[in-house]
Amino acid sequence: MSKRLSVLGRFTETVREYGLLPEGSRVLVAVSGGADSVCLLDLLRLVQPRLKLRLAAFHLNHGLRESAARDERFVRTLCREWRVELVVARADVAGYAKRHRLGIEEAGRELRYRHMERVAQKLECDVIALGHTANDNLETMLLNLVRGAGPRGLSGIAVQRPWGINHKDTKAQGAGGRLIRPLIDIERGQIEHHLRARGIEWVEDESNADPKYRRNLLRREVVPVLARLSEAAVANARRAAQLLAEEGEFLDGLAEAAARDVAILSPGRVRIDILKFKNYNNILKRRILKRVLPELDSQAVEGVLEFCNRDTGGRLTLTRGVRAHRHRGMIEFERSKEILDNGGQAPT
Repeated sequence: MSKRLSVLGRFTETVREYGLLPEGSRVLVAVSGGADSVCLLDLLRLVQPRLKLRLAAFHLNHGLRESAARDERFVRTLCREWRVELVVARADVAGYAKRHRLGIEEAGRELRYRHMERVAQKLECDVIALGHTANDNLETMLLNLVRGAGPRGLSGIAVQRPWGINHKDTKAQGAGGRLIRPLIDIERGQIEHHLRARGIEWVEDESNADPKYRRNLLRREVVPVLARLSEAAVANARRAAQLLAEEGEFLDGLAEAAARDVAILSPGRVRIDILKFKNYNNILKRRILKRVLPELDSQAVEGVLEFCNRDTGGRLTLTRGVRAHRHRGMIEFERSKEILDNGGQAPT
């Protein structure tokens, strides 16, 4: 991640390297009003003529703070001045969190993606552009580290992925678009400098200073210590994430071929040949299981590995809605109708 490039230059390089914005793309830009999303919209406007992009913006009023109305007004004014089509959605995040027994952060994330992807589908967008930065990537890596994540979690935030896999709304799945993060190689301080240099304002979310949220605690107390250890801490974390992601893609390819060898999939059921499965090392075994049973968490995956090594049969409940038993050299997994209806996600 070269510091010699301007923010626009780094943005353009990331877009080119990963093929994020094919010419003529219809782009939905998530705009909260904060520095990152405002910078993203500005950069997309700058490259719009050359790439022949068609831009629209999306804003979610989550109703959690009194300043939510201020943020919505700011985004409406900004998009009107920049002549960008805007769609605003409103959601009762607190109520949703209570009904589904989720934390506020998780509930807000689920609703944001759900509304955003529905709008993108309605507007026939090719991509949804999000304003995650290199700092967000480092924070995500650290959060996943303390949760005990494996290589996939430690690879940070994906530069791009298909939309429709972050929530349980199956109507929005399979829309055929991608989520992209063109700011992932740019640090937050560089983004704020870019906006000040161009005389562009943004709004601050006061909840970002509240240490009761884990990400904020990391941002305020842990990341500054890492920066004192090395001024390149954020850039180095991004480099490490890239290496882990590349290795993960390679291993996923091997796991896909291995899954075809050992697994038989049918509606509501997955069967794995134990003898064939044992021929693979644990690294590929874990990825095979995650590929054919994406609802399994890391603890459940380890439970299956242990189950395979038993000399006797038996039954195993892995997570809500998934059960396993051994039968004639096979492990058979039964998946509940609720999981199948949720697109392979365990019920909450």
